[in-house]
Amino acid sequence: MRILHASDLHFGMPGVAERVTALETFITSEPLDAIVVSGDLSQRTRRWEFERAARFVRLCESAAPTIVVPGNHDCAWWMNVCGLGSRRAMFSRYRRFIRDDLEPVLRIPGATIVGVNSSQGIQPYTLTMRPRDLSVVGAVRPAQWERARAAFAAAPASDLRLLVLHHNVLRGSISHRWGLATRARGMAQAAATGAEVIFSGHDHGQDAGEATAEGKRFVVSAAGTLTSRVRGGLPSAWNLVEVSGETIAIEIREWQREAASFRAARRAEFARRPRA
Repeated sequence: MRILHASDLHFGMPGVAERVTALETFITSEPLDAIVVSGDLSQRTRRWEFERAARFVRLCESAAPTIVVPGNHDCAWWMNVCGLGSRRAMFSRYRRFIRDDLEPVLRIPGATIVGVNSSQGIQPYTLTMRPRDLSVVGAVRPAQWERARAAFAAAPASDLRLLVLHHNVLRGSISHRWGLATRARGMAQAAATGAEVIFSGHDHGQDAGEATAEGKRFVVSAAGTLTSRVRGGLPSAWNLVEVSGETIAIEIREWQREAASFRAARRAEFARRPRA
């Protein structure tokens, strides 16, 4: 099983067309079982940004089953601040150009992939003591976690269970910032769904690792960005997840300017969690 994981394309001013083209070339030329896009397709929710993002998503769909969730940059948070306004209006352009479903579930042979919308804008439950978190930090409500848990519970016992959300559940290795307002508790909440692999973006730092919360072990695929807004001087990157037998491998493909393409930079392998 081969799953491509990309995030934070930010079609708009930070976007780098050369890198997007290179990714699109890979998508249309390599066999893939699924494609995961974990949010921030636009930069400022502008119409033309979503139009370009829509072309990218349609290309992905033509190549493999594709699951997409929105990011905080895809959310017009000013349309509904602390319940004053229209929640649906926050995602009107995302719904129109990308997907009407903000929390899709994708089932492919051997895997169930569940999307969760962590981009809530400015709401009472996203407020923290840090002003810079306004409209940036994410949140997942208890009913959302329960929905994901139920979707995984209904999946075949042998399925690999993969959870997709925009905000990072682990603390950023470079930014040192948590993606969710619940901070470290988000790890336990995500693990409690039964997810074996968690896909995220948001922090613009690429990573492949393993974590344990509430006694449950899970693998994390954190994809970087394809834009000029890289963090810590890192190159743009996306991840390729390969599952073979009882092994989950995550290969980080980084942008190499000289080759004008993404090349394998690091690869990490993890044993699948024993089935209950």
